[in-house]
Amino acid sequence: MTTDVRLRPIADSELATFAATATDPAHAEAVRRYAEDLLTKGAMRRDWCFLAEWNGAPVARIAFWTLPGAAIPSDIVLFDLPWSAPEAEAFGASMLRRMAERARSLGAAALGHVLDTPLQAPQWQAEPERRRALLTASGFEIRRETVRFELDPGTPMPPPADGLVFRSMAEVGEAAFRAASERVTRGTLDRRIGDEDIFADMQGLQHEPGWWELAYDPDGALVGLVMPALAPSMATIGYVGVVPEQRGRGHVHAMLARGTATLARIGRRPVKADADTGNAPMANAFRRAGWREFALRTEFERPLAG
Repeated sequence: MTTDVRLRPIADSELATFAATATDPAHAEAVRRYAEDLLTKGAMRRDWCFLAEWNGAPVARIAFWTLPGAAIPSDIVLFDLPWSAPEAEAFGASMLRRMAERARSLGAAALGHVLDTPLQAPQWQAEPERRRALLTASGFEIRRETVRFELDPGTPMPPPADGLVFRSMAEVGEAAFRAASERVTRGTLDRRIGDEDIFADMQGLQHEPGWWELAYDPDGALVGLVMPALAPSMATIGYVGVVPEQRGRGHVHAMLARGTATLARIGRRPVKADADTGNAPMANAFRRAGWREFALRTEFERPLAG
């Protein structure tokens, strides 16, 4: 008996069904609100939300995600299966294969997915070890693992940075800021950032030129940069980095304090950020600044070329 599922986009009236499928009933309403929020912000489209049907009944769900305004999907979200069913992994493998085919047809060169543990809002990703095995068997590779941090309301702001001069991108110009972003990523302990154009990546997040700042020492030498921004479902420190010749002097604490204060002024909640598990200095800087560690995140990616 085949365990291939029929994967179809949801109808306009099926968002509640989508949210409730393969979902703990206690979480269905929260999942629906999260999906509605992504749709409103343009990070997801209704024709990117899919129900998986088997024997004529919905058994699982999955959706594409992208940065608001982008036309091509970059990730899968809201992926859930009937984990108590013996066919769960077979359903999932069929769904992941079909989603990869659809993403490729839409122009995507790769498809990502993030797994957060422990189980938590907004996606409530049960069975993390089975998910990890299923993703790996379906061609997804681990690109990065991070510690997730959240800034709780009411957390005292760290003291202002002493001895550094901050100039915003509005002051120094985009070219100078881009050049600085290339310098701070050289030799980084972050396993993914070093392979990417961090300035181009952060352009996809909502920001203002006055939020992004370069830090200089009293002699005018570049120390680093901090890039607070707004993602579809949170405010975040998009990136903070120190140039190689200035590392090991504690400057990251001053720049993170500056970015944290900027996010406090913006006022968007929740406020979250990630530090690569291999970047202990950055993780310690978040802890010192009063951020609370709440999860581990594994970032998967499947290349779609060919």
